[in-house]
Amino acid sequence: MNEKLNEGLKKLGLEFSQNQISRIETYISCVLEFNKTYNLMKADSTDELTVNHILDSLAAAPSIASFIQKIQEKKNIATLQIADIGSGGGCPGIPLAVAFPEQNFTLIERMEKRCVFLESAVCKMNLSNVNVNCIQADLIKPESFDIEVFRAFHPFDSKNTKLLLRMLKKGGILAAYKARAEKISAEMESIKFLVPSYKKIKLEVPFLEDHERNLVVVEK
Repeated sequence: MNEKLNEGLKKLGLEFSQNQISRIETYISCVLEFNKTYNLMKADSTDELTVNHILDSLAAAPSIASFIQKIQEKKNIATLQIADIGSGGGCPGIPLAVAFPEQNFTLIERMEKRCVFLESAVCKMNLSNVNVNCIQADLIKPESFDIEVFRAFHPFDSKNTKLLLRMLKKGGILAAYKARAEKISAEMESIKFLVPSYKKIKLEVPFLEDHERNLVVVEK
């Protein structure tokens, strides 16, 4: 039993079924096994991976839930298209897909070895709501997604912001996992001609309370 995961979920106010917890544990096993050869994520143990990657990804789940509900009500649709841009090892996309099984998730990743891992992990986890798209983000057709999330994608600059907004449907929401508030301010100041307004939501990552974590939210 992963005690860090169970305690972390409680701290975040998330209620996972045993099936959901088992899927997360399968994912952790997949990452640690793949790490032996490819160093997919910076994590040497189950606890480190659970806290720094899984719980970090899930820290935004309450906010993501509110975004989903907002778009559902606005567009009168039940199932949204959610993308993890530059998914890498699958965070935050895979943990969020476990948290929101009724939504469709696409993991966008251009590196083939990472795609092989993602497809294998998704298969072993039996995640039917996740699709892996091994492609460069700039080749994605415009207005493909209702919500875009990213954790390891490049910083906000003119080129990347235009790309992210192009892939996003009208009325869609972009949610970026970021660190220090002052760095966010500098990034967003440089693209205010593209993004005149945004929200910054402070995240509390269980067991990492001394690390500053924020979610930058942009609506199209």
